[in-house]
Amino acid sequence: MYDERRLEFVTEAVKFLADNLTDQDKVTIVAFADKAKVLITPEAARDKSAIKRAIDDIDLLEIGGGTQMALGMRAAIDEVKKNLSSDRLNRVLVLTDGQTYEETACLELVEKNRDQISFSTMGVGVEFNEKLLQRIAQDSNGKYHFIGDPAEIPGIFEDELEGLRSVSLRNGRIEVTLSQGVQVREAFRASPEIYVLGTPLVGEDRKIGYEIGDLQAGVPGSVLLTLVLPPRKPGQVRILQSNFHYEVPGGAESTVACDLTVDYTLDRTLTSKRNGRVMNLVDQVSIAKLQSKAEEELKAGNVDRATRLLGNALQGTQRMGNVKATQALAGLMDQIKKTQTLQTKAAKTTLLQAQAVVRKTQMLDPEALKDFQKND
Repeated sequence: MYDERRLEFVTEAVKFLADNLTDQDKVTIVAFADKAKVLITPEAARDKSAIKRAIDDIDLLEIGGGTQMALGMRAAIDEVKKNLSSDRLNRVLVLTDGQTYEETACLELVEKNRDQISFSTMGVGVEFNEKLLQRIAQDSNGKYHFIGDPAEIPGIFEDELEGLRSVSLRNGRIEVTLSQGVQVREAFRASPEIYVLGTPLVGEDRKIGYEIGDLQAGVPGSVLLTLVLPPRKPGQVRILQSNFHYEVPGGAESTVACDLTVDYTLDRTLTSKRNGRVMNLVDQVSIAKLQSKAEEELKAGNVDRATRLLGNALQGTQRMGNVKATQALAGLMDQIKKTQTLQTKAAKTTLLQAQAVVRKTQMLDPEALKDFQKND
């Protein structure tokens, strides 16, 4: 953490956190390397000056020089569990700049505690395992952050704190009952970030479920399913029933149900009538898939194939007017042309930046979004 003034910005971020705590907030601070040590308990955190003194002395700790992330996570989980409440959101923020030992132990901790605690992960620099941090966040419905510049750390802490306080729905879960002959090919969390949900097993009752976690007020959350439909005669057909289960903080579970129907037709001109917001999300998921495939091709040594895939993704972001993603992908293509690999620090940094930008849903069709908010 001493490289590039990382520790300095971590210190600044924790002090920001201390200054913005309310009487209802409960915070624990854990430092970890080869060992894990609880620096501040929720009781001690009531004294904001005590938090700042502890963080100022963090470089004096004797906890080794390695990275045992599972030890830090376990210590944080133990502290959170002391204050579990249905009226409170429970999240562990994991900040690391290195490869950890016992990656399996980290994933096991997430699996064991995901029903009660979510995990947001933050990777600083290029030495950490981004796949592990993404998996931890996705499996627990938290957030993954790539931090290319340590100066971003305080802002990300601010974003996490604001997000926790603005959650309006908890433990969101979509349960879908497929009509006969309908199959799920792919499933994605499509907004506010894009990641694969995987293809679940379908039982005899043809019910499948996807957990989507907590939802922030004013931030649309979407799940995108790619379905394979059986042949039918022209006419309106119900292809699935959907139930959205959720909790209001401190309240009981509620359910909203709806049916999804499609019109089978022989009139090709009707295919142009599409939902703008849905198609926007389809385009963005397609771009994220192209970027991911390009990374796989590059790791396999297929530079030309990777470049073509990134070019296709770049065309998509340009068509959508997504400036940030276009710039990120263009930068990645330039690095690949220069280095022909992802092994250099500059190439790895550019790749991680592109991943982070493409995964975040930057654009929604304005008119469709207005209708969505109006009917919500």
